[in-house]
Amino acid sequence: MKIVLILLAISTSVLFSANFPQFMGPDRNNIVNDTKLLKVWPADGLKELWRIKVGSGFAAPVVYGDKIYFLDYDLAKEEDVVRCLDSKTAKEEWRSAYSSKMEKTKYDYARTMPSVTDKYVVTFGTQCVITCLDRVTGLVVWQKDLVKEYETTVPKWYAGQNPYIDGDKVIIAVYGVSVLAAAFDLTTGKPVWETACKEEYGMTHNSLTKITVDGVKMYLSCSKIGAFGISADDGRLLFTHKDWKVKMANVPSPLVIEKNRVLFTGGYNAGSVILSLRKEGKEIFLKEEVRLKGKVFGSHVHTPILYNNHIFGISMGKLKCLNLDGKVLWDSGEEEFGLGSYLIADNKLYVLNETGELFMIEASSIGYKKLYKTKIFEGDQIWAPLVMSNGILYIRNMGELAAIDLK
Repeated sequence: MKIVLILLAISTSVLFSANFPQFMGPDRNNIVNDTKLLKVWPADGLKELWRIKVGSGFAAPVVYGDKIYFLDYDLAKEEDVVRCLDSKTAKEEWRSAYSSKMEKTKYDYARTMPSVTDKYVVTFGTQCVITCLDRVTGLVVWQKDLVKEYETTVPKWYAGQNPYIDGDKVIIAVYGVSVLAAAFDLTTGKPVWETACKEEYGMTHNSLTKITVDGVKMYLSCSKIGAFGISADDGRLLFTHKDWKVKMANVPSPLVIEKNRVLFTGGYNAGSVILSLRKEGKEIFLKEEVRLKGKVFGSHVHTPILYNNHIFGISMGKLKCLNLDGKVLWDSGEEEFGLGSYLIADNKLYVLNETGELFMIEASSIGYKKLYKTKIFEGDQIWAPLVMSNGILYIRNMGELAAIDLK
């Protein structure tokens, strides 16, 4: 009996991913290993496990064990609020809040996802405050206000960068007056290294991507003045590429599409560029291989997904599939998704359009094939990332968070 139970536990762990501990999932690529999901959706809609009210914003949760963690905003108290809920019931386990006075815009309020380990929850607040909390108790371990410590300028629509936990360090592009990025000790918050800069790069809304180029580990991002790369070992600035940038808000993260090849993409007619990187001596050199106009492909909000050697993403409202040379193989035609979000599981694309309709679509390079569609939310500006763990899809609009059973 014990052998049977062990085998059952092993097989179940293969069918469903246990954790979604950070932005874009376990491997930071928006692909989860949940399989054996519903092949046929019920005619009367998917099973909703729970739905709760949350503060206005775009901040999706992360999942660790049987808990979910997310950054909320309390408008009445003008506070950022880190919340921990039971994933099965949505019962609140703990909350931790700190002052964060904001002026109302049309894109309010919280918009970043925590990063979670077995011991800690790390958040990046609306006004560039890093907070590290004990995962079990919610007590603050350390906190850093980048505006006070680095003279960071908060972006127009507030912070959108998701914290990156890399081993025993928290990596953040701080965009200070003289410091571009920094690594902080996860347990103490003390700086491990800082990236010096001689000009103001300007914080926008994308998050860091890690890549290894000819043995050199580095983090990539894109500022207001262009793309840059920094050494993962000591924070040394490796390159700045000013020939491609987004005029307003650059939200998607750089996407590694092959060894030493990276796709940078953005909205506001910036389009996309594919750069190849190589090391010569101690220097990193870049070569522009492909440039795509915005009308061809430019993801406004979400980072495209690399899957089976193809690129999937939303551009100008349409879902598109590209090959690794940037050629568009298909688009969704009359089907519009706005600035909606997506992830891949069980060889399917799950896409939530910006008006609250959830789609299941074949993740294939052959052509656009919609399998099912159902209405989840009312409203618009539904742009929060999708999160899946243990066959449960966690989705939100501007005022609600829901758990949908896809098993």
